Amino acid sequence: MKSHFKFPDKIGLGTWRMGESENSKLEEINAIEEAIRLGYQVIDTAEMYANGGAEVLIGKAIKNLGYSCRDKLTLVSKVLPHNASKNGVIKACEASIKRLGCEYLDLYLLHWRGQYPFESTLEGFQNLKERGLIKHHGVSNFDVHDLKEWTAAEQSFGLQRTNGLATNQVFYALNARGVEFDLIPKLREDKVSLMAYSPLGGGDLIRHKKLQGLASTQGLSAAQLALAWVIRQENTVAIPKSVSKLRIKENWSCKDLTLSTDTLLALDQIFTPPRAKTSLSVI
Repeated sequence: MKSHFKFPDKIGLGTWRMGESENSKLEEINAIEEAIRLGYQVIDTAEMYANGGAEVLIGKAIKNLGYSCRDKLTLVSKVLPHNASKNGVIKACEASIKRLGCEYLDLYLLHWRGQYPFESTLEGFQNLKERGLIKHHGVSNFDVHDLKEWTAAEQSFGLQRTNGLATNQVFYALNARGVEFDLIPKLREDKVSLMAYSPLGGGDLIRHKKLQGLASTQGLSAAQLALAWVIRQENTVAIPKSVSKLRIKENWSCKDLTLSTDTLLALDQIFTPPRAKTSLSVI
């Protein structure tokens, strides 16, 4: 029932909290442009981010660079739960596409589960696919039991193997490892990709002294080591948000890093792996 969707790269650009301040919009547009110029192909956003403001900034960056760059991008956006009825999904997606100034989304996610039956949301997704407005659909902030219910809804809706669930976007970082206990194994089993949001722990990992010390022994920054650790997982993309051109370049440079067994063991000593089921961490 899964789409076997795969991201083109392991590092993408997150845009949460972009577009919230008029004073920073130009800097944010420049940051998005820089990421695309460097080779970033995955850009994540949502209608929730600055009430669509982040989508507008992405659209302006693409326009500034020339629409020829659009075909190289995997644009991801998300619908809020209170818009997740069939008609609500359709209207929300149309609005996101308009703000982005593009013709379609590569991936459209339910931001988190809400009041509407999954079948209703799936009806909206299917309508959008049939019209060419989205290529794939996914979810965000779903734990194992949520995924099982979603899969059951897909089966009842009659979706085929090639057009089922593509990804689950969750909070995953060295200081938020709970998903490793059962969620990541479930995603791997079902061949569903993982999008790791806030892979730097909301910025806390950048300032973590022990992580900084371990990273420095390998000529890396704490951020690079933290990102390389996240993307060691199969079929995973990390989407750190940054408006610093230097940081955007630094993040991009770690996409092909491979960590040694000794390094992974050292990280386990600093950030203990989960030994039991925990509630899904959400920011």
